[in-house]
Amino acid sequence: MSPDSSLLRRIIRGSALYDLIVTLPFATPWTAEAVLSLMRWTHESLSLGGEAMPAFSAMPLFFVSLFGVLAVLWAVVRVVQPTAFHGAVDTVGRAVVATWMVLALSQGATQVLIVFLVMELAGMFAQGGLLLASRKVREGVPATTR
Repeated sequence: MSPDSSLLRRIIRGSALYDLIVTLPFATPWTAEAVLSLMRWTHESLSLGGEAMPAFSAMPLFFVSLFGVLAVLWAVVRVVQPTAFHGAVDTVGRAVVATWMVLALSQGATQVLIVFLVMELAGMFAQGGLLLASRKVREGVPATTR
């Protein structure tokens, strides 16, 4: 898992801890509703572009919480086992999530999403860059061609 596999594990674990902190509040309907209200308040207070977060009824809130639980579980897996495989899967997931965020922003979603987008891209490039470097080392690519 080199180049410095301990660095790669720390990056994977760090991005997992970030995900855990950010997604844990979405794991219950009560806390998710509070976070969505905070996002709505932030949007309105800063007069951001795009559409403010709407108030969610029971079914959308259920899905928010369901995906919050899944994101928390995935984060726990990466905190406990920060393997290159988990980092690679997470990097692909971050690319997909970032793509959906860009799509939502292009369709008029609140610009509060930009903060989340920046963090997704940062995690994607940090993990992805180290994973690509470690793959080149495993394949024996000389340092001068990297």
